[in-house]
Amino acid sequence: MSTLKTDDLINSLASQAGTANGPSPRKLHSALAGSALAGLITAVMIILVLVGPRIDLIAMNTAPATFFKVITMLAAGIAAFKTLRELAIAGGNAPSWLIFVPILVIIAVRIITDQSGSSWLGAAPLAAPICVATIIVASLPALGLVMYFLRKGATVHPGKTGAFAGMLAGALAAMAYAIACRNDAGLFLLIWYPIAVGIVTALGAAIGRRMLAW
Repeated sequence: MSTLKTDDLINSLASQAGTANGPSPRKLHSALAGSALAGLITAVMIILVLVGPRIDLIAMNTAPATFFKVITMLAAGIAAFKTLRELAIAGGNAPSWLIFVPILVIIAVRIITDQSGSSWLGAAPLAAPICVATIIVASLPALGLVMYFLRKGATVHPGKTGAFAGMLAGALAAMAYAIACRNDAGLFLLIWYPIAVGIVTALGAAIGRRMLAW
C-alpha cells in the first residue's frame, strides 16, 4: 500500500472536510468576494462618519493624488484576494509574489510625478496617526466578515491565511480612506498607508492562527 506524505495527507483530509462539512470552493470564493464588497461599503460608511469626505475630492489639482491612492490600494486588495482565495481551500497554491509588483510600480510612479510639495508627515500634526488609526478601525468589519467565511473553509495555513485576510481588509479600508485623505504627498502614500495595512495584516495573522486552525 502506498504511503502518503504528511502534506498530502493533511491536504486530503482538509479537502474532504471542506466539501463534506462546508461550502464548495466555488461557493466559498463567492462568499469571500461578497464579504469583501460588504467590507468596503462598511469602511466607506465608517470613514464618512469619522472623518467626512474631502471637500476638494474632484478638484483638478487633487484628483490625481486621490486616484493613485485608490488604484494602489485596489491593486493591493486584488493581489491579497487572489492569494486568499487559494489559501482558503486545501491544496490551493498561492500565486507568485510577482502579483504584488504592480503595487510598487504604481507607488513609484506617484512619487516620481508628485508635484504637491506636501510633507511625508501630512498636512497637519496628527495627519499620520489619524490616517493609520482610521484605516485600522474601518478595516475591522471586513476582517470579521472574511474571517467568518474562512472558518467554513479548510486552510492548512491558518496564520498565513489570516495575514492575507488582514491585508485584504486593510487595503479595502485604505482605499475607502482615500476619499477623505487630505495628504497628497507620494511619500505619505508610500509610508503610512502600508503601515496601516501592515498592522491589520499582523492582526489578521494573529487571529488566523487561533481562529482558522483545525
